[in-house]
Amino acid sequence: MSSSNYRTGILITGASGGLGKQLTLLASNLPGIDIVVATDIHQPGSGQTYVNTKVLTMNMDVGSETSIRQVKKELTELRIRIRYIINNAGTHAFFPVTESTEELLDRILRVNVIGPVLTVSIFLEDLIEMQGRVIQVSSDSVRLPIPFYTYPASKVAQEAFSVSMRRELQLHGIKLVIVRPGAMQTPFLEAMKSIKNEVEDSRYRQWFEKFATMSRESVGKRLDPAVVAKLIMHMVTVKNPRLVYTINKNRKISFFRIFPEKLKDRLIRRTVS
Repeated sequence: MSSSNYRTGILITGASGGLGKQLTLLASNLPGIDIVVATDIHQPGSGQTYVNTKVLTMNMDVGSETSIRQVKKELTELRIRIRYIINNAGTHAFFPVTESTEELLDRILRVNVIGPVLTVSIFLEDLIEMQGRVIQVSSDSVRLPIPFYTYPASKVAQEAFSVSMRRELQLHGIKLVIVRPGAMQTPFLEAMKSIKNEVEDSRYRQWFEKFATMSRESVGKRLDPAVVAKLIMHMVTVKNPRLVYTINKNRKISFFRIFPEKLKDRLIRRTVS
């Protein structure tokens, strides 16, 4: 299918959040981009809304194959093909992993792991036709999975799938880049101030409370999401991007991760005891 009669688009998931809003704003100025498709499950209203002549907001649940396919169908009908994908959507929850339920795990993994894979899969034809690029927004927290918080572990899984996709996409001449932002001043991070164990009658109650206090105190320096968005836009357009970018590394994590695994376990146990 020729793309000559189509408008060229960039798809940004999780576009209603702090980083997503900044990405949408900057993407409007990308050379060669006719339309910015900003998707989020929390978009007001339903269906398609043009914010301006270059930004189209759409409701999309990245954890639902049906929802992603519906967006693809509507974009095809609007004669829009996606050249760039920024998989920015993410969610988190606090609970002991060893007290997981199917519902808790499904909520995290569908958005953070399955969603980015499905989005690339469903828009693969566009990416190949447009010789596009994929940006996977991961997290600096992948360097140190911790107890009671599944977000870092889900991002480790996301990166593993991303590496597999990168090695497949390169056969079509498509680049995939992983970016690991550290702490940003966003509503996502504000949730750290009110951490609550989602498992009632948890067997880890006393340790979880100590973990919650520790987490609020160890976030570190917070970046303006506008700064992170600008760097991600560079990754979209630079000719030869690195495979992985880390923005705003947490120094405590950098220091802690050099320890042997047994020592890490002992230190974490001591911290939450």
